[in-house]
Amino acid sequence: MHKLEHQIPVRRASAAVPDDPVAFARGFLAGAFGVDDLDRTNPNHTGWLAQMSAFLQTLRPEHQAWLRLVHERHPGAYPGQILLPASDEQILDALDIVMRRG
Repeated sequence: MHKLEHQIPVRRASAAVPDDPVAFARGFLAGAFGVDDLDRTNPNHTGWLAQMSAFLQTLRPEHQAWLRLVHERHPGAYPGQILLPASDEQILDALDIVMRRG
């Protein structure tokens, strides 16, 4: 076991990763840090990345089409969901809400 522990490469982050979920999401999208900078043993980093990825998937055209269909059939469904077209700032604001919610 000790031999294997010595073979594990030491993590050398090239950028500081924020401890706040909103700053994390905005910084990641802005390119302030990348996947290689994340500490894979930190549950916040992996959780926030998964949460952010799930939100960004809702912006895909097929998901947007599904959301529009649900809104037509059931007015008021998914009231907080973002429907395109939306400005970049509206998308970032919605992402901030998702990241704060946890």
